[in-house]
Amino acid sequence: MNAEALQESLTGSLFLFEMISAALVFSLPLEKRRRFALRLTAALFGFSLLMAVFSHFWTVPQEINTDAFPIWIYLSSCFYVFVLMVALIWFTRAISVREALYCGACAYLMEHVAYCVRLLFEYYAPELPSAPGSVLYFSAHIATYAAFYFAFARSMVKNRHYASTALSSLNFTVVVLAVVLVMSVLASEHGFENVHAIYATIFSVFMLYAQIDNQRKLNLERELEFQRSLTAQQKAQYEMSRENIELINRKCHDLKHQIAALRHLSGEKRNESIRELEDSVMIYDAIYKTGSDILDTVLTEKSLLCRKNAITLSVIADGKRVSFLDPVDAYTLFGNALDNAIEAAGKLPEGERLIDLAVRDMLGMTILKLTNSYKGEIRMIDGLPETSKEDKDYHGFGVRSINAVAEKYGGIVKIDAGDGKYTLQISFPPQS
Repeated sequence: MNAEALQESLTGSLFLFEMISAALVFSLPLEKRRRFALRLTAALFGFSLLMAVFSHFWTVPQEINTDAFPIWIYLSSCFYVFVLMVALIWFTRAISVREALYCGACAYLMEHVAYCVRLLFEYYAPELPSAPGSVLYFSAHIATYAAFYFAFARSMVKNRHYASTALSSLNFTVVVLAVVLVMSVLASEHGFENVHAIYATIFSVFMLYAQIDNQRKLNLERELEFQRSLTAQQKAQYEMSRENIELINRKCHDLKHQIAALRHLSGEKRNESIRELEDSVMIYDAIYKTGSDILDTVLTEKSLLCRKNAITLSVIADGKRVSFLDPVDAYTLFGNALDNAIEAAGKLPEGERLIDLAVRDMLGMTILKLTNSYKGEIRMIDGLPETSKEDKDYHGFGVRSINAVAEKYGGIVKIDAGDGKYTLQISFPPQS
């Protein structure tokens, strides 16, 4: 093999190495799949074989000649490598295909910026050795990857996943990547690589920065919506508290009259009145002692509402496990979760209205699990159930509020619905 062929083979192998390392770096903040080390080892072994085949049958020329090396072949090869990147990310990270596509597109842009940096060195500092495999070559990629990781990759991930608002930019990101690659080919063909390197770098950095900035603005808008929803919830909470107080007042009023009637009764009628008295006093069994004053308050109030609506509420809760929650957050979390469960279970016939709540420890994590019966069909959007109410601006914030509180403490929300059972599970990591 002559020197030129060897250089082209090295270029092809290093190109695959660039793409794989870009995929691994940009996906670092994402959640790992189970047996991550084994999966990564298997993937890298497979890619090593592919690199050997890749370097033998396909080489990247230093300058693209559309006669000897048609553009469509080059772009097809880029697409092939992109698919391999996405497959690697999806295989090793516990994310959806859309997230893997988004991560792959961003990683490809990052690699292209590193390539552009090398082009600029070749054009403006030709005396420096920047060929593939040189010190400058590796330095450009390491510096670019590190800068993109700290500036973008970490900032774009929350709770080890991309937000749905970020994924809404997936199509735009892929289109930008395609345009950049096509322009790269045209720049090589027509000799304006230095100009392409400058605008491609600026454009790629600006696009990723714009997405992060847009994400921040959307988060601020969500905060404002959250505050508005809290106002609406406080109003609803007042109405609910008023109903509970009226319920207690009615029971007290009935007790007073029943006690007075007992003075004039005897025999079976007296026993019947005593049983009615016992049923009335049962309302005070709704008082809970879990070890958390806030949780006790919420459970007591919601259990009264459950009793009024003939809903069976079962609770096994260690209130000390949620002591790390701010009182307002705890009230928001449990209040919204139970309100949603009561509303759903209340639509079923009596005898089928069930709610189970458990708060427990599992390997140092705090697990909150709420299951309720329901009827109908629940449509999930971005992992959250869509509200069935017409006023979607102020309804549906219950689950969003729960999600916001969970994220604040690093918790993960998981919702499952099927076979007439709706389950909300929140896993909180150990809190310092």
